[in-house]
Amino acid sequence: MGARHAVVAGGGIGGLAAAVALNRRGWRVTVCERAPVLTGIGAG
Repeated sequence: MGARHAVVAGGGIGGLAAAVALNRRGWRVTVCERAPVLTGIGAG
């Protein structure tokens, strides 16, 4: 069986957390984000 591949829509905290979790479990992950640059702006 080949590697599993997931596409995560959104580079916010939830999307990135999901991408990391999947990657740690052996998935190949592509994160799609609309913004050209990820920034440090967020809650907190």
